[in-house]
Amino acid sequence: MTNMPLAKRFRSKDKAKVEPGGISLDPENLDTTLLGIAVPAFFALASDPVASLVDTALVGKLGADPLAATGLATAILNLASKIFTTPLVAVTTTQVASSTNDKEKLSEASNSALQVALTAGIIQTLLLLVFAPIFAQGIVGSEGEQRLWDPVADVLRVRALACPAIAVALATQGMFRGIGDTRTPLVLSIAANVLNLIFDLIFLFELHLGAPGAALATSTAELLTSIVLVALAVPKLQLRPSLRLDALGDAAKQMAGDTIILSFRSAIVWITFTVAAAVTARIDADSSAAYQICQQLWLSTALVNDALAIAAQTVIAQAISSGNNPAAKDTFQKLTIWAVVIGFALGAGFLISSDTISSLFSTDEYVQEEVKNMLPFVAASMPIASVAFTWDGVLYAVKDFTFATKTMFLASGLALTSIAVGSITVPESDDIYFIW
Repeated sequence: MTNMPLAKRFRSKDKAKVEPGGISLDPENLDTTLLGIAVPAFFALASDPVASLVDTALVGKLGADPLAATGLATAILNLASKIFTTPLVAVTTTQVASSTNDKEKLSEASNSALQVALTAGIIQTLLLLVFAPIFAQGIVGSEGEQRLWDPVADVLRVRALACPAIAVALATQGMFRGIGDTRTPLVLSIAANVLNLIFDLIFLFELHLGAPGAALATSTAELLTSIVLVALAVPKLQLRPSLRLDALGDAAKQMAGDTIILSFRSAIVWITFTVAAAVTARIDADSSAAYQICQQLWLSTALVNDALAIAAQTVIAQAISSGNNPAAKDTFQKLTIWAVVIGFALGAGFLISSDTISSLFSTDEYVQEEVKNMLPFVAASMPIASVAFTWDGVLYAVKDFTFATKTMFLASGLALTSIAVGSITVPESDDIYFIW
């Protein structure tokens, strides 16, 4: 099945219909279905960066060291999340979406995801608790600000305690996405952010716990959110929470295997971005700053593109699993068009607002000029990026995780090769443009 071309998977003589389980695949309501999934997903994805900004602002009031320790520890945790937990969410969404018309399979997929998430979360907790000092020294550097070693390690240890809760919460979000419910994760994301803010105010300014207090606030909010998510999922997904980790079932092993495949994909993406940032850092500080601004602008568009990918993944997976290939084909075509339109709109927005963007993110005239010079490259990539993200959702929907990983390795390999060749052959003043 996974080696069959996408076009063949979408061919069918059956007429589109409304499925007995999961979401409505009625062609007349397809736009509403897709927007009903994509819009809440977008706001749920956007809520985390906003919460991080608020968290950063509050911790920043404690001084530079607490803020640095929190930021560095968060960078380590985010890396672990992007490489493993995020792929688990994608795999869970597909497995659940493919099982919505069979209660037994739905229960098996949901409980397998819960089992894998809990196992992975406990492993992450143990690794962070044991190796926190090593991770802290690694990110700070042996020649860096050594006074930050202990604070970073302390924050890591506190955040490590919530790793199982984070993994379970994200896997459960994947389950809700799989049944087409992105509103519940949105509401819980907002609730978690509000709780985090309340706990921050208490732990930081009433109990004066410093950076570990901010970590404790986040961990507590994540734990409570995880418990509520699982409680809500029990009746909808026939979820049977269990702490037994002695033996993974066949479905859980398959899910773990698919997650590991996508983890390699996430890792190569991270490596590519890291190498690009490192090359710009060697040019000069101003060019590096301009590149970072443009890269963050590019990454911010992932919120919109990811929302389209989630809609594609959910609807196409449900359609194919129920034999409704016309609905899958219609979804693919419609979302591709949406992606192109959104991509051009984002690109045009960057070009039109280049002066505003450059002055908003920097007061340095040279950095502002460099940002303006790079924004056309960012804008030109928007339609391609939007379509690529959406098609990732399609590949995930048909469970072609291996092909998605291979194509990313190919794309990253070409990018890394181009960066290497460019750094040798292109004049240093043009290196930063060549990277784009």
